[in-house]
Amino acid sequence: MNQYKILDVDVNELPFADFLTSRYSMTVKVNAQKTYDLSKKEKIPFFNLTSACILETINEIPEFRQRIVDGKVVEYRKINAVSPIMQKDHTIREIEIKPASEFGDIFEWSEYVENKKINIEDNQYMVEPMKRDAEPIANLSCIPWIDFDSMTSIIASPHQIMPVISWGKLVDGKMPVSLTASHFFIFGWHFKLFYEKLEEYLNNPERLFKLL
Repeated sequence: MNQYKILDVDVNELPFADFLTSRYSMTVKVNAQKTYDLSKKEKIPFFNLTSACILETINEIPEFRQRIVDGKVVEYRKINAVSPIMQKDHTIREIEIKPASEFGDIFEWSEYVENKKINIEDNQYMVEPMKRDAEPIANLSCIPWIDFDSMTSIIASPHQIMPVISWGKLVDGKMPVSLTASHFFIFGWHFKLFYEKLEEYLNNPERLFKLL
């Protein structure tokens, strides 16, 4: 199966290309208590279940899978996550994570993620940031100690396309989720779709157990 399809879009006609940056961000607090409760019941790390919800959400919205490759606008069949994992000495290493829907069930997928964490020396994502933009990935980062209202994300280049999703501490059933994306492909409507679909997954995490 082809990894991506080429879209009939002229790169030179993409909006905001002449702006200082086409990146923009939004933070919304979403309901996540049911996902937390299910993670405890099923003994699946809350980080894993939350990551699964986010990864399924962005894969359901085509614009989040669009990139520029070799001067052409393409749409990837699927997007993986690249996520920083903090080590015991508080340093950060990154792993790449496939969507849960690529696996037989959520338990198999969670075990796959945990094995990547445990054997991180052999599973580090080593592509340098400036070369990641054409890859079929989104950056997923958890900041579980802080209940934030807004945040900014680092920008590897002014017109970086790779989405960056960060989420914080669960407080009173709600969790802040920050989304940074490119205005080349992502507009307010797509932010709306992202938060609606994500909250639908977080409110009904049992859907993750029936993905296949």
